[in-house]
Amino acid sequence: MEGKLQTSFIPKQPLVENKAKKAPASANVFAIIGWTIFLITVLLSIGVFVYEQYLTKSINSENVQLGNKIKSFDTSSVDHFTQLDARLQSANTLLNNHLAVSVLMDLVSSSTLQSVQFTSFNYTNDSGKISVALGGKAPDFASVALQSDTFSASPFLKNQLFSNLGVDMTGGVLFKFSATIDPSVLKYTAD
Repeated sequence: MEGKLQTSFIPKQPLVENKAKKAPASANVFAIIGWTIFLITVLLSIGVFVYEQYLTKSINSENVQLGNKIKSFDTSSVDHFTQLDARLQSANTLLNNHLAVSVLMDLVSSSTLQSVQFTSFNYTNDSGKISVALGGKAPDFASVALQSDTFSASPFLKNQLFSNLGVDMTGGVLFKFSATIDPSVLKYTAD
């Protein structure tokens, strides 16, 4: 029976011996690392998505609570506090722009000689230009000259002028003094 024909075209044994090469062990390590990184990335992406959904719900919840609190405000109280704020700002502006004439009096007093007497005082504030006019009496012309030197050394008095020098019936010297004042010296509040 040697001449028996084979009826199947599928060989029973391989015709060529299959000697497939196995991948080296280092390739398996890189594959494991790659798959691990991929899985971590997928898990982190899912975590970020879930956290984003949580934050969105939390923000929406807070917005609803804030809207409820805004509705619960008493508008008359808010209006009252708004008016109070406007008044406080106006008062602050007034205080910052207020000029204290008492400071001028103290400055003139501290710069006046004991032998000189001022008999009149006139203070004017014309659109921020502050001037003072004084009428005075001194025992002699030397005292008036010394008073002029004292006022000249004062940094707060500008454009000083002694005028109308004359002698009264008792022998004393009458004079007029005028000057402009630096407004920053008279500020009620320090800047």
